[in-house]
Amino acid sequence: MKTIRESPEHHFLTFLEQARQNGTDWYAIHCAQSETIIHDDMIADPAHIKGRLHEYRQSCEALVNRLTKAAVDFSDAMLYVFTDGDLLLLANPGGGIEENALQNFYRELAGDLSGRYCRYGNLSRDIYSYQRLVDERFISARRIQAYETMADEVRVSSLPLRRGRRKDTMVMIVEDDRFTAAYAANILNKDYEIIHAKIGEDAIIAYLDHAPDIVFLDIHLPGLSGHQTLDALRKIDPVAHIVMLSVDAVKTNIVEASKGGAAGFLKKPFTKDRMIAMVKASPFYKPPRAGGLPQHL
Repeated sequence: MKTIRESPEHHFLTFLEQARQNGTDWYAIHCAQSETIIHDDMIADPAHIKGRLHEYRQSCEALVNRLTKAAVDFSDAMLYVFTDGDLLLLANPGGGIEENALQNFYRELAGDLSGRYCRYGNLSRDIYSYQRLVDERFISARRIQAYETMADEVRVSSLPLRRGRRKDTMVMIVEDDRFTAAYAANILNKDYEIIHAKIGEDAIIAYLDHAPDIVFLDIHLPGLSGHQTLDALRKIDPVAHIVMLSVDAVKTNIVEASKGGAAGFLKKPFTKDRMIAMVKASPFYKPPRAGGLPQHL
C-alpha cells in the first residue's frame, strides 16, 4: 500500500481527474478526523492550542498505523494523509472477496469511530462529492495552519509593537466576493496599505503576519464564518479593531458581532464616506502622509 503525505491535497486532485477519465472503479473509506475538532474549544485559550494540536496529531497518527496494517492485502491501495488529519483509504478491489473484506473493515472501523466520522463510497459514482471533499481539505489545511500560528506566543506578543512602529495605516479586507474586495481596495489603496484575505483561516494567519490597524470582515465566508474568525482574532488580540460586513443587516448578526467584540457593522453595498469614516474611527489610525504612500520599486 502506498501512503501519500507530500502535498496530499494536490496529489488527490490530480488522481481524481485521472480516475474520472479512465473510469477505474475505486472504493474509498474517508475518516473525517477534522470533524472532531471543535473550533470554539480549540481557540478557547490560545496557550493550550499547541497541546491540543499535539494530542490531535497523535490520535490521527494512531489511526494511520491502524489503516496501514489493515490494508496491507488490498491491491493497489493508497492512503492519503491530508494536512488537516483526515484520512482517505482508496482500494481497487480485484474481486468479490476483496471488496467484501474492504466493506467488512469499513463496518468495523465505523463502529469504533462513529459513523459520523467514517464514510464509505465509490469514487466513480460519487466523483463530484470527492471533488468537494478535496476543496474542503484545502481550506481545512489552512485552518490547522491558522491554529498553529495562533499558538506562536512570540508572534502574538509582538502584535502591538509591530503595529505601533508602522508609519501608515494598514487595512485588512476579509472578503471572498472579488467585486466587493476590489471596490473596497479602490476606495482605500491610495492612502492606506491594503491586505486582502478570502477566507477566515487566511485572515488569522495574515493578521498575525501584518498586525493591521483595522479589519473589515465579511460575515458570510467559506470555511470559518466571519463570527468565528472575529472570535479567533479577538482571542489573540483583545484590542483588535474589527468592522463586520454583510449584505443583510439582520439584527441577530449585528447583536452577535457586537457581543463578539466587533467595533462596528457595515452593510453592503457601502459608500466611500462610510468606509473611510470606519477607518478613521480605529484607535490605531494614522493620518495619510503628504504625497500618499511611499512607492516601492
